[in-house]
Amino acid sequence: MTTPSSPAVDPRLVTALSDECESIGRQLRHMGQNLSILQTQLTTMRPAAPAAAPVQVPAYVPQPAPQHVAPQPQPQYLRPQSPPMQPSPPKQPTVPWWQRDGMISRLLAIAGVAVTLIGVVMLLVLAAQAGFFGPPLRVIGGAALSGALIFAGFRVYGRPGGRVGAIALAATGFAGLYLDVMAASVLYGWIVSPVSMVIAFGIAAAGVSVAVRWNSEPLALLIVLGAALAAPALAGALTLSLIGFLVALQVAGFSAQLGRDWKYLGMARTAPVAFVLVAAIIAVSLFDGMQVDSSALTISAVVVSLIGLGTAVALQWKESPSRDGVAGAWSSATFIVATLPLLGVNVLLGDQVAALLYGVMALVFLSGAAVGTDLSTHLRMSVAGTGAVALLLCCVAGSPQSLTAAVLLAVATVFIVVAGSTGSRFVCALGSVFAAIGLIGFLESASPSMLMTSRAASAHLDALTALTSLTAIGVLVAFVWVMRRLTVVSENNIAVAWAISGMGILYAATCALVASGIEIWGGTTGFVFGHSAATVVWMLAATSALVFGLNNREYAHTMLGTGLTLTCAALAKLFLFDLATLSGLVRGIAFLVVGLLLLLVGTRYARAFGKADQINSASAAR
Repeated sequence: MTTPSSPAVDPRLVTALSDECESIGRQLRHMGQNLSILQTQLTTMRPAAPAAAPVQVPAYVPQPAPQHVAPQPQPQYLRPQSPPMQPSPPKQPTVPWWQRDGMISRLLAIAGVAVTLIGVVMLLVLAAQAGFFGPPLRVIGGAALSGALIFAGFRVYGRPGGRVGAIALAATGFAGLYLDVMAASVLYGWIVSPVSMVIAFGIAAAGVSVAVRWNSEPLALLIVLGAALAAPALAGALTLSLIGFLVALQVAGFSAQLGRDWKYLGMARTAPVAFVLVAAIIAVSLFDGMQVDSSALTISAVVVSLIGLGTAVALQWKESPSRDGVAGAWSSATFIVATLPLLGVNVLLGDQVAALLYGVMALVFLSGAAVGTDLSTHLRMSVAGTGAVALLLCCVAGSPQSLTAAVLLAVATVFIVVAGSTGSRFVCALGSVFAAIGLIGFLESASPSMLMTSRAASAHLDALTALTSLTAIGVLVAFVWVMRRLTVVSENNIAVAWAISGMGILYAATCALVASGIEIWGGTTGFVFGHSAATVVWMLAATSALVFGLNNREYAHTMLGTGLTLTCAALAKLFLFDLATLSGLVRGIAFLVVGLLLLLVGTRYARAFGKADQINSASAAR
């Protein structure tokens, strides 16, 4: 009895299935590698970063499969793509100014304010000249119209799109009320001037408070400018009443600037009164028929200047919103405009009174700029510059003409020394201005032609000339010192600065010696002694420059050129001028001293070059 045999297993089928499983495993491992690469690329890609370079992956080389197994397709590698270029935004077309939002409405509103205020002025002035209506009806009518405009402005303000119209209506109403009060005082005399100015101030302040409430600088500008530009037409002339009403506007507009970055209101409230004061000062100085007191104009100029200073300090104190930027620059410019009338009142005053006034003004402004460290830099510079101008006017008005140059040079020396001590280039610039003006005056009082003949020198040179010459020497020395201290000139060029300044010092020394000789010994004799001493001084300066160049090798080139130039100049003066002008004894002394100095410097140079040759020979022998 036999058992049945089990069916036989085809070995080829087993081999084929094994190969297929192995091929599937390889394909899955390869797919996993590609997925890992793709994930890495996606996590490292950023829109703003530059495109990453393609990651190189070793290519998979499949093993040869048996012939009965079909080859499997290989997957494509995913390569990183560069981020797409962002298209630039299209350029917006330029909108014409008349098509911008609110531009036409603003222009129409401004034109409406101007025309309406002109109508108010015509009602108050022209109707009075023609005899229409009566004074009470004109004033009451103007007040009623102004009040109605203010009421309409408040009603319109709360409506959609009514801000521009409300600002125009309210500005016209407040300016009209201001002019109405002014007319009641100036034209009809119903209210005394001080009381009317107080009332006008209250009206302007009320309008400015509305501008603050609405946060609208244009409203404040329209009120102040509208009233200020129409006020001269009501006054009819440059009077003190007009100036008083404009001062009220100057003060009333200030409160709106506190704590706000309103740029133009300060200039709008200050410029009208400043320009009217300047016009009044010019008119009084040119025409005798002006019925304005000079002292009253001077006091008004002082008041306007002090208001400008006080408001500028308040607006540019530490942590003020209008301290820096455009608002701060406008505030500093407003202060300068406010001081212009005060700087021009000297034409109305005597020299002594003007000198006293400008001296006090310079003291206040310069000391204020020195101690006002909490103020902005440009305001301190504006205050200091104005004080320097006042000091200049004080020197010119308070000193005799023959002494003006000496005073200016002395003040310049003080400024330059202070600049060197404090390290302030601005103060140095102020001193340079004083020095330039003083040196020009010195050259006018002691020109080179006055040193050529004894007659010209005796007629123009005196003790004051010698004093002015000494101050010129002092300011030139101080100027080179401060240039070095403030590093205006590099250390390598300081010798050049001394050489250039030395020429001016020698000229001033010559003027001082000749003027002193004339003052001590008289015309001809003093002229001879002065020039002989000047020749010796020139040669001494040349000798000093040459010796200094020998002792300081870094300045040798400059000092050598300067010393040789001065030597040639001294010899030319000795042979061309002194030989023909000076007397025998003095001429001989001058030649003797110059010759000895030439021998001295020649010997000194020979020794210096001899030592240099010995050193070179010793070095070569080694």
